[in-house]
Amino acid sequence: MLYRYDFRYAIAKFYFNNALRLNFRKIVFTGRDENVSRHRPVIFAPNHRNALIDALLLVLATYHRKQVVFLARADIFKQGMIAWILKGMRIMPVFRMRDGKDNLERNNEIFHHAARILRRNNPLALFPEGVHNPKQSLLPIRKAVPRIVLPTEASTGFTLNSQIVPVSIYYRDIFAFLSDVYITFGAPIEVSGYRDLYNENPVLAVNALRQELEERLKKMVVNIQSEEYYGEYRHAIDWNGDRLAEELFLRRKDGYLQASLHIVRELDRIREEDLTAFERMITRFREAAGLLTEEGLRSTDRLWKPKSGAQLTARGVALLLTAPLALFGFLNGIFPILIQKKLQTLFKDKQFVASARYAAGLIFVPLFDLLQSLAVRIITSAWLPALTYFLLMPATFYFALYWRKWWKQLQRDRKVQRFATQKPEIWKRLLELIRL
Repeated sequence: MLYRYDFRYAIAKFYFNNALRLNFRKIVFTGRDENVSRHRPVIFAPNHRNALIDALLLVLATYHRKQVVFLARADIFKQGMIAWILKGMRIMPVFRMRDGKDNLERNNEIFHHAARILRRNNPLALFPEGVHNPKQSLLPIRKAVPRIVLPTEASTGFTLNSQIVPVSIYYRDIFAFLSDVYITFGAPIEVSGYRDLYNENPVLAVNALRQELEERLKKMVVNIQSEEYYGEYRHAIDWNGDRLAEELFLRRKDGYLQASLHIVRELDRIREEDLTAFERMITRFREAAGLLTEEGLRSTDRLWKPKSGAQLTARGVALLLTAPLALFGFLNGIFPILIQKKLQTLFKDKQFVASARYAAGLIFVPLFDLLQSLAVRIITSAWLPALTYFLLMPATFYFALYWRKWWKQLQRDRKVQRFATQKPEIWKRLLELIRL
């Protein structure tokens, strides 16, 4: 049963979590100790930007014996095999009007299971936007969370004492491998605070709770609301995020997230208070983007602090010296790489790229490690070389992936350094244009 502790889930969680940690350079959790109770029922309500990875990060964040049960729309359970897999992943279906009025009655059983899960202090999770949204913005919050939580509490006379915890998931680069991700747990919403309103008017209670959840998430999520200026907002974050993280949020481990929130709020404030100044700023940003394009640079390049020639040379020498080890790692991981590339072509939507990459690493790296180690055993007729290879293959492959990232970053830094050295006046002008 979904409301019981499952030892198999705990084993899978250990494996999946460690694979997820290898997928990111840095994973930062904030607010978990202060806002997530170990002793009360919790319903997580995160924004939804990155398909499967969002859910896995939430599982990673929970305490060891807390096994999150996710609620998802019922139409993804139509195929028997998929339904079986989803149930094994502790996912329950929730029926909507579009699934048929007759099916809505089946939600009573879901609410019953949800109540049992919450009584056992196991957490529930539901993405309140209802759909994926890869952009740095928050879609309107739907009524799914209050429609599930309030009847569940009402079925026990509001004795569960449950809390809704809004969660912000922010990716520095949603598509990049070995990037940074920030998971923030906000102050909990007390569901019992809606008891009287729900008993008086359930519809008003659902709407009020939905609105409070939306307001909480808007304060936590990097929320670029303007479609017209979305690109300029994103560039402003790329250009100023690291600098402001150092200047304003140096002591915070989520400094880059806080800097991103600050940038969006500041641009919104200027737009609201002084539209002329805002338009001048947008004009500057567009001029800067044009200059970057002319020079073959990107908004994510490190423009503020170009590396010195000596620093770049030292890094280049270090990368050249370690190139044989990286080549060994790439050659031994060539099959997982090719399979991952093939998997990515199966998805038209780019937001599934990270999930496909994670799945390929989770399944095919250990599989080919085992197969190739057995091949070494057959070739050498000895177990020691096979065991040595079995340990070295994943370690060197992971190093090779980092090596490739470092090499690409070196090339970007060389471009910035040449630009700043050969065209210092244009570089200084560019810094003036992008500064917030």
